[in-house]
Amino acid sequence: MRYFLRTTLIWILVAFAGDTMISPMVSIRGISPDFSIIALVILSLAAGPMPGTVGGFFLGLVQDLSNPALLGLHALCKCTLGFSLGSLRTRLVHGLPVAEGVVVALAVLFHDLVFLLVQSRLIDEGFLRPFLTQSLPVALYSGIAGVLVIRLAELWGILGQEE
Repeated sequence: MRYFLRTTLIWILVAFAGDTMISPMVSIRGISPDFSIIALVILSLAAGPMPGTVGGFFLGLVQDLSNPALLGLHALCKCTLGFSLGSLRTRLVHGLPVAEGVVVALAVLFHDLVFLLVQSRLIDEGFLRPFLTQSLPVALYSGIAGVLVIRLAELWGILGQEE
């Protein structure tokens, strides 16, 4: 129980403090890491598919409150992503920074792909430009930042064995 509470508290800290305080400080030309996806990766890899799904749903729902026109879309994307990452937990080689960075980058790309497809209503111009100019740089930056955050989570014992 202590393990789950500690993981959840770190997950919440990374998601909200990262997006509100750290993200503006490390932004490069308007591109900043997606700390909510990084936090979801940490939660899913540490706790498994069920907490990843529930955590992704609630994290997405909080983000959806800022955009009522597409209410539920972030929750759907993050819920699916949390389950997928949680299922990947046993297959991922922990401690290999390249693999962890790629997982974070692919998670951002998957989330943005689904979100932009639904938001653009499948219009090519409304999808391709934001995907190429925003999603790809954010995914690369998030992959690099994600490796650093995952290293910190391992240092604090979040991604270690359950107690």
